[in-house]
Amino acid sequence: MKKLFYLFLFTLIITTSNAQTPVLTKGETISYLDKKIKEAIGHTWTNNNGSIGKISSASVIQSDKGVKIEFRVDYQRTYSYEFNPKLISSIGDHTNGTSSPVNEIYINLKGNVCIFYNNGATSSVAYSNFPYLKADSENLQKITKAFNHLKALLAAEDDPFGQ
Repeated sequence: MKKLFYLFLFTLIITTSNAQTPVLTKGETISYLDKKIKEAIGHTWTNNNGSIGKISSASVIQSDKGVKIEFRVDYQRTYSYEFNPKLISSIGDHTNGTSSPVNEIYINLKGNVCIFYNNGATSSVAYSNFPYLKADSENLQKITKAFNHLKALLAAEDDPFGQ
């Protein structure tokens, strides 16, 4: 009877541990976002006013503020957004022209807390853009989920002087 009990307990532990989804760390989540933005490299980005250009490089990296999204269009115009994901208020999709293989996600922030770099000019803005390849119909959902996960991870980090 004792052996049967231990066998049942062992089976229960194995079953529940396999059913859990792995939780990504901050670094792994940023790496995933980097992979998603890099999918847009080489594709032409067209908005409703016409062609913006071809995305020639793109990256998402961890920064002192939290995260830095940077992408270059046609090897000349560089856009960079640096902000703390804890300050995300909402995430939405901006659908570009139907012929564009690239869409962009608008990340709205709680105030002008994002440092925006555009070819040498710097300003504080309340948003960030994230170009993504729209060929995968689930990309918007996946990227939104990753940013929300990153927001939760950073919000959970200990603040030694917090309450």
